[in-house]
Amino acid sequence: MHNYKALKSAGKVSVRKQEAAAAVYNDDGSIKTQDVREELQVVCKSYNSQTGVAQDDIVMVYTLSEVEREIDRCKEEVATLQAQQAEWEQLETDLKAL
Repeated sequence: MHNYKALKSAGKVSVRKQEAAAAVYNDDGSIKTQDVREELQVVCKSYNSQTGVAQDDIVMVYTLSEVEREIDRCKEEVATLQAQQAEWEQLETDLKAL
């Protein structure tokens, strides 16, 4: 999530665990089953930029596996950037040696 640490420090974002229910209906419209599960949520405060009046919070649902995948993706990007940096540094060293 973009800017999570800064938003958390400013008190504009929080996390919570919330029960969520999903119902499966019969053809006649009656509830066949109800699946209750816990959701991991990030809640962002929202304000009207012109008036400053608070608006409904923005709620984003995450799973731990999604967060872990994003962490792995970031680590891969860091490794790629470090390799590119090493290539540029080697070129710089060689050019300075001329």
